[in-house]
Amino acid sequence: MPATQSKLPDRYVDLYRRWVGEFVVIVLGILAALAVDSWSEERNNRILEQEYLARIKEDLEWDLVEIEEAISASILQGRSATTLLYELNDPLADHVPRFRSDRLAAIDFAVPAHEEFDVRLKRLVWLAARTRSFDPRRSTYDELLATGRIVVVDDSELRASIIDHYSLTEDRVTGLAEWVAEPATKYDEFLGRSTGFNAYDFNAIDEPMPLLRDLEGLPPLLRDVRRISLRQAAQLESIEESSRNLLATIDLYSHN
Repeated sequence: MPATQSKLPDRYVDLYRRWVGEFVVIVLGILAALAVDSWSEERNNRILEQEYLARIKEDLEWDLVEIEEAISASILQGRSATTLLYELNDPLADHVPRFRSDRLAAIDFAVPAHEEFDVRLKRLVWLAARTRSFDPRRSTYDELLATGRIVVVDDSELRASIIDHYSLTEDRVTGLAEWVAEPATKYDEFLGRSTGFNAYDFNAIDEPMPLLRDLEGLPPLLRDVRRISLRQAAQLESIEESSRNLLATIDLYSHN
């Protein structure tokens, strides 16, 4: 009886050892599978991150080209208004501009535009009315937000920079649209009343110059046009600066 009793524990010990061994193997297998899945997911996220960052860079580079053209158009619009005011002997005494950059100083009345622009005055009447808007390309950013994939941008500071840039751009563009709308509409309505054409009748430039029947009403409108062109160019410069900064940040992050 004692011999039989001494063999039972050995049998159980073998079973316990086998069960423990199998359990450990199963746990290690699960942990290894999880580790592989985690590594694979992290690798896929980094690949996805680089793809999205490359697309955001493309959008920013596109925006920079559009911004440059919009700023040039705003400056031309402001200079056209300045030239017309100069020809009307308007002193601009009620408006002292403060310029954000040397580029925007090109709108300044102190440098008569008619000395540098080989453009007939009748063209300036329409050029002063043509406001060039800027529509940022943000399809990649909107996709990141809609899908929740903004989190694949692993660096929290870079992620915040992307969000801040597009928030700033939206605020600037929305604000400009609201600020520009009324003066631009008034000037366009003036052209319609006074010449029979509107700001986007491009063929009118090649027609005989209609008489402006309300010269006294023109200077206040031109001063508003000059003001909005300066404001728009300055706001676009701030978006341009933010775009360049974000591009540099993405480049630095991608090469680390």
